[in-house]
Amino acid sequence: MLAWVVCAAVIAGVGWTGASCLRQQADDPRPMTDAEAQRLSRVNVNNYKAGAVPFTADLPDSAGGGGFDGQIDWSQPVMHAEVAKEGKSTPHTLVQAVPGLVASREGTTRADAPVPEDDWTVRHMGQENRRGDDPQAATVDIIASAVLTLRSGRAADSQILKAKGSWLRQGVIDGATVDVFRAPLLLDAAASDDGQKLPEAVFWVDGESRLRRIQFNPGATSLATVDFLLSKKDVAKVHPVDLLGGAPIDPRKVTKAEAENLAGLRQRNSLGGADADITLPVADGKVIRAKGYVDWRAPMAYLAVDAPGKKNDGLLFVLPSGAATLRTEVDGKPPLQPQANGWKAQAWSERSEDGKPSDIDALLFKVLSMANPQIDNATVVKDKAAWLREDKLGSTATEVYEYPIPGDPDTDEPGQAAFRYWIGSKDDALHRIEMRTRKLGMAHVDLKPTDQPAAVVVPAPVAAGLGG
Repeated sequence: MLAWVVCAAVIAGVGWTGASCLRQQADDPRPMTDAEAQRLSRVNVNNYKAGAVPFTADLPDSAGGGGFDGQIDWSQPVMHAEVAKEGKSTPHTLVQAVPGLVASREGTTRADAPVPEDDWTVRHMGQENRRGDDPQAATVDIIASAVLTLRSGRAADSQILKAKGSWLRQGVIDGATVDVFRAPLLLDAAASDDGQKLPEAVFWVDGESRLRRIQFNPGATSLATVDFLLSKKDVAKVHPVDLLGGAPIDPRKVTKAEAENLAGLRQRNSLGGADADITLPVADGKVIRAKGYVDWRAPMAYLAVDAPGKKNDGLLFVLPSGAATLRTEVDGKPPLQPQANGWKAQAWSERSEDGKPSDIDALLFKVLSMANPQIDNATVVKDKAAWLREDKLGSTATEVYEYPIPGDPDTDEPGQAAFRYWIGSKDDALHRIEMRTRKLGMAHVDLKPTDQPAAVVVPAPVAAGLGG
């Protein structure tokens, strides 16, 4: 039941009313047989086991037109696709979707090319539908939210599907004979017993309970069609981009050696610094990007901040007591000798939102807190830390961990901590800090460690205002 509630919430979140034109077709439906209902009931299980499956989707003209092609991996789950405007060859939009969130990137990169790492933004699934200014994006959100729900570790209740669905006809797709069913979109239809009207879909299912096609009405005057190209083999696996959480994790307890290494990380950092590159989603389609320097010996961070809206760009000093800002145009890294006047210094408490730090402040404070002259308690680290996965940052091989720093909130489940740390497999240095934002996926700070941090001149008003 919990899985159904999550799926239903995703569909409800995109504002899909469930308006249907499915019953206007010329079919002569009949009740399903027990065998047909059982075959339909196993579709979600087979989707979950299928791995990466290519698909192509056609959108109704009344819902923006055009189409998109890509792949879906229900085991993660993630959809990765290239969306084309009708009648236009370029530019395209790359889209990735996970339940509740959609990341997008404008450009000419094809869906079957290596996934770019930069220039992505993220939004809540269905945001474009609520705003109404991009009907195609809204339809893509609806299709993604609907198709991503078609996964489960167990078969649906075939008797409920039999009672609520119907057989429409037989057909052929890609050389395979299929039965065409009309049924509640969420195949675990038991939840509709509470009186809630579920959207319906047309399922084209082959003899092995594999979904070949799905059609449904995304609030338009005709149906959207998604074809799953099961005959294509050896499809390259695509993981969610960093803003959506990256590759799946496989948590385990850290070893004694790993715990000791993590316990010494902050002490090693305190002897040097790093170049920093920040990416932080702050609102639907809006991302703060910042570049600059960290000197853990001070400790201090100094950044050029490219925020949504030109008037919000500027320079930023971060000290343990607070932050100072200067509104100005930025391009790349900040100057090592910034102007002295015009700075606004604030203690952390003055910058808080309802008594809580904003995401940007939480991330900046975390950067400074990653230095300490004392080695952390390895016993505590071993008890509470978790290894999550191997990963690469550019050409640097890393191990991704979560482990408690004083002040971090406790978590009950590995993989759900507020912060993750990417540690170099060869140099044991900190190369990335990831932070779970309040509402929009993951932010990160990429770090290039150095023993000789940049010689930044701190303006006198900043030092005086923040006690530096």
